[in-house]
Amino acid sequence: MTERTSWHARFARALPATRESKIIALNALVGSVGTGMFLAGSALYFTRFAGLTETQLGVGLALAGIVGLATTVPMGRLADRFGPRNVLLVVVLWRAVGYVAYLNVDGFTEFVMTACLLFIMDRAGQPLNQALVGRIITGTERNRTMGFIRSLRNLGFTVGFGLAGIALTTGSETAFRWLFIGNAISFLFVFAFVSMLPKVGPAAPGGKDGDKNAAAVVPPLRDWRFVAAMAANGVLFLHDAVLITVLPLWVAEHTRSPDWMITVLVTTNTVITVLGQVRVTRHIDSLPSAARATNWSAVLLAFACCAFAASGVTDTTAWTTVALVAALLLLTVAELLHSASSWEISFALSPDAAQGRYLAFFNLGFSAAEIAGPAVVLWLLARSGPSGWLILAVCFPFAAALSWVGTRPRTVAVPGRTDPESTAVSATTGS
Repeated sequence: MTERTSWHARFARALPATRESKIIALNALVGSVGTGMFLAGSALYFTRFAGLTETQLGVGLALAGIVGLATTVPMGRLADRFGPRNVLLVVVLWRAVGYVAYLNVDGFTEFVMTACLLFIMDRAGQPLNQALVGRIITGTERNRTMGFIRSLRNLGFTVGFGLAGIALTTGSETAFRWLFIGNAISFLFVFAFVSMLPKVGPAAPGGKDGDKNAAAVVPPLRDWRFVAAMAANGVLFLHDAVLITVLPLWVAEHTRSPDWMITVLVTTNTVITVLGQVRVTRHIDSLPSAARATNWSAVLLAFACCAFAASGVTDTTAWTTVALVAALLLLTVAELLHSASSWEISFALSPDAAQGRYLAFFNLGFSAAEIAGPAVVLWLLARSGPSGWLILAVCFPFAAALSWVGTRPRTVAVPGRTDPESTAVSATTGS
């Protein structure tokens, strides 16, 4: 009985602690399965069946990405005004309709228009989810929930990629179209899950006092400390570009490693992320601990770049494999630390009355790195070869120093904050 109780207790501790966090975690899993299906087959569908060339696809996605970036903060303001749950419900339905609308695209113009309308909501999804977590979950469970979201999203992407393999194998247009439909259906489930969460009102309470509180908050662009933290985390987020885009090309084109090593490395990263992200968040529950994690993340990323550089100059397959495995492990641990620290930093620096727009602004660093990062890193490596990794390695400690500038303690008291250990934005009346 004692052993059974012990296993039951361990299992219970491994799950999200509250009903709300369980719903949010399940929501992340289901949504990412659909997204994984779409991402695995969308490029081939558009170039094979929707009348687009590869160049048109790239240009169209870039234009849509710019529109998404430009509208992220306004969407955050809507979350502050109407509540993140209400805005997220609209966003989810919009995305469900948008992915089905992709199936009617025929040519470049229709693709750009559809993608731009969809990216407005796509780019808003992540900060809105984080704002929702921040409003309904408090204490250490908040970051732990973000850890579950990331772990289950990685698992969901893997499942979605596997399901998409059926369409990729058959090559039929009907199979590809079902990937889009499946993604849209997943967002209908997401809508149902979000509807089950408690209703949360505007970030700032209504009435005269609430209006003053909201008006007193400095816009995120005018808070140079917050801008510094956002920019630094955008640079650190280049680990995502390295893993998803750069690593496969580097292994295949610039090392002596066999191509199947790409699958081994990416799968290893996914497994460690799924199993380790929640554990890492346990140790990052304050702004000082987040700052330390950011520093360690930068150091590990720098060493990972050195290992990647070594993999390009070794003259045997064995040593190349050792260098790549070391680089992948360093990169993965750094990724876990940075993800957890970025959540704590963004929550801690966001004032209660403007959490939606601040989290949306913070997300711009990630979005910019996601859009421009692969091109920048690939250009650097194309020009410099293995030494390009050493140039990239230097960027991460500088990013950590910039993050320290944004997160170091302040002496000005900030209204509207309930966490005395957290640093929030400064407030000035009438701005």
